[in-house]
Amino acid sequence: MSETISLSLGGSYVVAPDNPRKTKNRGRKCMILGFEINDEELDIRVIYLDTSREVLLKFSDLKPITE
Repeated sequence: MSETISLSLGGSYVVAPDNPRKTKNRGRKCMILGFEINDEELDIRVIYLDTSREVLLKFSDLKPITE
């Protein structure tokens, strides 16, 4: 099943990969800093809100925060 997500610069999201084996960083909150195209794939530069560390994540690993 695919779902549509609107991603915006400065928006807050949670790391929640669809693959159950990807447990690293699952549940961490982040903010989008920018978008990059690497090897014809869209990567998203984010900053983790708990440590202020910048990383690149895959588009499909982010979900909007629902509270």
